[in-house]
Amino acid sequence: MSQSGFRQRAPALIISLLVLAAAAYSFSPRPLPPFPETVVRADGLLLNSLAASGNRWVAVGELGHILIADDPGGPWREAAVSPQRSSTLTRVAFVDAQHLIAVGQDGWIVRSTDRGETWTEVNFEDDITEPLLAITGPHDGVLHAVGGFGLYRMSRDQGQTWTAHSVETRDDERDAAPADSNNPFAMMDTGISDRHLNAVVALTDGRLLLAGESGVLARSDDDGQTWTELDDVYPGSFFGALALPDNGALVFGMRGHVFRSEDGGDTWTQSVTPNEISLFGGRVDDDGRIVLVGASDTLIVSDDGGKTFTAHGQGGRHVLADVLPLDNGWLTAGESGLRVVGDGT
Repeated sequence: MSQSGFRQRAPALIISLLVLAAAAYSFSPRPLPPFPETVVRADGLLLNSLAASGNRWVAVGELGHILIADDPGGPWREAAVSPQRSSTLTRVAFVDAQHLIAVGQDGWIVRSTDRGETWTEVNFEDDITEPLLAITGPHDGVLHAVGGFGLYRMSRDQGQTWTAHSVETRDDERDAAPADSNNPFAMMDTGISDRHLNAVVALTDGRLLLAGESGVLARSDDDGQTWTELDDVYPGSFFGALALPDNGALVFGMRGHVFRSEDGGDTWTQSVTPNEISLFGGRVDDDGRIVLVGASDTLIVSDDGGKTFTAHGQGGRHVLADVLPLDNGWLTAGESGLRVVGDGT
């Protein structure tokens, strides 16, 4: 080949070699670059419930999200849930230091045996739409989960299996009440099996207390096998309940109503609260201090065993659903996600 002929064909040869090199590189085996670590926006989810044990913090909420952290300030990461139903989770609780249970919509119950790192479904009922809203236990080896329209499930094996239970009960005083417009219960079923059961707690003597829709209050003296409806103290709904020392109890709910009992629910006294904003979650810390949270970023605190409450903060536009005490404040969960609130206000 003459030099002039080579010069004419050189560009084509160079291009061919470049194409071959590119093809070889494209199809050659090589490791993929690492994906960036998934970041969970703990302030960008609707979160309904919190639980903590030691240095493990857990939050559950919308679309089946479960977040875990080793510090309340984060970082928070997503736990693995199998299968992921994407049903909203409403409540989470530690059974012991290793085991947790979370409950939610569609009777969905998931269980963790490794402090919240991974979760496995143990109950799902696609033929119902009612949510489970509260969980307590184990008490004498029994876990109790209650929810919408009298939904009630029990477990006797640390949450591995669950069975349906009933809270059907009647109140003689309501049965005898005349069906007229002056009786607030005249148009209501006298039982509580069709009411939303929003809270269940164990009193210090082991008895169980239920609180729910339309002022429902009921107590069980035999680990949930039978229930007695307690006297009415308020026709509005209760959204939460707390056990207090010496067999005391606190219930709270609509329009800032809080009631306190010192005798296991036999009698109740209304607490003094700073506003009429509905309350959805609460805790008692190790010193007996009580904190309740609710709509409009409400956070109220009692230093006298629940007799009176004072407001902390300036309020806002978000709903707070749950709270956990910290050394110098609180961790809150709600429609704006997780937030650490200081005790300096």
